[in-house]
Amino acid sequence: MSRRFAIAALAATGLTLATAGAARAQASAGDEGTYFIKGGTVVNPGGQRLANTNILVRNNRIVEIGPSASAADAKVIDATGKFIYPGMIDANTGLGLSEIGSIQTMSFRSELGDFNPHIRALVGLNVESELLGVTRMNGVTTVIVTPAGGAISGQAAMINTAGWTWEDLSVVKSAGLVFTLPGSGGRGGRGGGGGGRGRGGASTNPNLAADFQQFMTESKAYGEARDAGSSKVDLIYEAMRPVFRKEVPALINANSDADIRNAIAFGERWGLKVVIMGGSDAWRVRKLLAEKKVPVILGPIQAAPTDTVPYDEIYAQPGLLNDAGVKFAFSTGAGSNSRHVAFHAALAMAYGLPADAALKALTIWPAEIFGADKEIGSVEKGKMANFFITTGDPMDLRTQVVGVFVKGRQLPPDDRHTRLYLKYKARPLPIKP
Repeated sequence: MSRRFAIAALAATGLTLATAGAARAQASAGDEGTYFIKGGTVVNPGGQRLANTNILVRNNRIVEIGPSASAADAKVIDATGKFIYPGMIDANTGLGLSEIGSIQTMSFRSELGDFNPHIRALVGLNVESELLGVTRMNGVTTVIVTPAGGAISGQAAMINTAGWTWEDLSVVKSAGLVFTLPGSGGRGGRGGGGGGRGRGGASTNPNLAADFQQFMTESKAYGEARDAGSSKVDLIYEAMRPVFRKEVPALINANSDADIRNAIAFGERWGLKVVIMGGSDAWRVRKLLAEKKVPVILGPIQAAPTDTVPYDEIYAQPGLLNDAGVKFAFSTGAGSNSRHVAFHAALAMAYGLPADAALKALTIWPAEIFGADKEIGSVEKGKMANFFITTGDPMDLRTQVVGVFVKGRQLPPDDRHTRLYLKYKARPLPIKP
């Protein structure tokens, strides 16, 4: 449904791209300014629906919201009869790091080596990625970009899907450190984290488990020495300090119930704040996850079940986790499909997940998991203006996205899909002999 925004916007505005050069341009980072969105129904996670509500956006933020909000100097956008939702979040993707996964030189998601905590996904982003444009046009305004490969892959980043530079895109520069514990199932299995290991590949180190324990021991000792006043700096060990201080979570790839239990035990042993990524069998240990308050970033729901499990297991799992009180978020794994994250939630709704829980898992829950809930995740005064305007529920395939704001910027429908639509719409018809 990546065509939803383009077709609706073109029908409403008669948008044309005047020159071939414009048609080939990369998607815009959006237009700065003061905006007054008038008369829409704001739908927030938690069941809050504010009918006939106005929103004033200035300096990238929502400065007023309510029926009486107004501004004489603002550009007015009439949202009467439409709905305004907080921007959705894909909680695990390679967006911006991998353009075409099958072409090695177009993927920077993985790095060589087993221990790369100093590698930052944020600085490797391709801000000109065509995938950013098509993703945000479906209402996905924020994603968690995760590295892959090795036992410690590197630092994930929370980014907006529109911006001029990687600094401009950044919401949380270091959103977590990605782990794949030696001997675990990692990213494989049903509904795994997706994206593969790329250049990093599976480790060929026969002593990986022992080396991993040694690396953790040395990292912890280094952090304690630094806290005690040591001035000796090692960039690799330095990158581990925020994880040991629980300033950022350990994002641990784990799918089977045994691997999830091991991940939780690993976190307790080393004093880490754990987030499970993948979690194919998370429903089997949902009581433990709820008891330990360990959230789960679910792998792709749009996956075929294996022949060894009930056909509906992967689809029903989000509802079971919700019933048990486990906080979770949806993800697509691969950047090319980030725009479809809402439909993963929709599939879970068809198998028992309540509608409001589905919206929370697309918005405020991932914001809370990654410590950004004061910035994004709901449409509230003071928050970053990340929201989109629709004709209905974004988890309904029939809904049209008719407006997108990222960081207070109104985004034009100039993504790759729209440009191709315009190009071939203008193709001359063949002349009949």
